[in-house]
Amino acid sequence: MIRFKPLTTIILVAILTSFLSLNVAQAQTAEEYNNMGIQKAISGDWKGAVQDYNKAIELDPDFVKAYGNRAYASNILGDYKGVVEDYGKIIELDPNIYSAYYGRALAEGKLGNYKGQIQDFTKYIKHKPDSPFPYYGRGEAKAMLGDYKGAIQDYNKSIELNPVSGVAYKNRALAEFEIGQIDAGCKDITKAGKMGFVGADDYIKKYCK
Repeated sequence: MIRFKPLTTIILVAILTSFLSLNVAQAQTAEEYNNMGIQKAISGDWKGAVQDYNKAIELDPDFVKAYGNRAYASNILGDYKGVVEDYGKIIELDPNIYSAYYGRALAEGKLGNYKGQIQDFTKYIKHKPDSPFPYYGRGEAKAMLGDYKGAIQDYNKSIELNPVSGVAYKNRALAEFEIGQIDAGCKDITKAGKMGFVGADDYIKKYCK
């Protein structure tokens, strides 16, 4: 004898099968959420981008690209603590991603953590000693801590690698004024003025004859 399933059972099975299939189709992977975040970032929706990166990281806690993208978006939004945390996670996952040290150093400066900033710039310099920017950044951090001689040494190296940086000449001049190297400071501030630093005349009037 052929037995037929009750109609209600057949309908219920069909509905459940359809529902499960729909869920599978709609499930997003970490990579897909990351890509969605990128598209939102391109359109300027930084908060929406962060939300998508959050979902990507929830699905894959070791997803380095998502941490990097979230750090960038958080920086745009002014969440520097979040930036530091994300770059820290990247470094934890792969200490050889040296750009993370540089990015974290910039965020640490925004938070006033100059000692941490110096440490991260130093690690980046070991990887890329021919870039003028980490020397300049480390010089700024040293100056903020009152280490003007150390700052001058870093500005020297930055200028050696990038002789057309007016802001490096300006900052070196300010550090030189702080430790009484007036002649050297006057030369640097004059050069900075010629290279476009609009406040040079004020320092020249104050320090230089």
